[in-house]
Amino acid sequence: MIPPDKVLAELLHTDSHANIQNILMRISDRELAICMLYLSENDEISLLSFLPNTKQNRIKQEQGYLNRLNIRYPQYRTVIDDVILRLQGNPGGGIRSYVRPRKWNS
Repeated sequence: MIPPDKVLAELLHTDSHANIQNILMRISDRELAICMLYLSENDEISLLSFLPNTKQNRIKQEQGYLNRLNIRYPQYRTVIDDVILRLQGNPGGGIRSYVRPRKWNS
């Protein structure tokens, strides 16, 4: 079984630049940031290359937020599977995310 981050990286090269860009632009910044949690640096650069600088900056900001959250693998898997489906041409509903703040031990 191919890991989902590798599937995502491969899908970035299967369609025209314009189609992939259109799909990625419709995906929320948080979803893309979550998808990038396990991507290699080269694959991350490849994904970001489809996007304008403003969206890239927002995704990087989301990555900073995610570093402070405890995103578990099942949550990551739900998001990346949805993004993969959309890149494969299936309509995705998008993941409506609410991230519960982590409780700090006092």
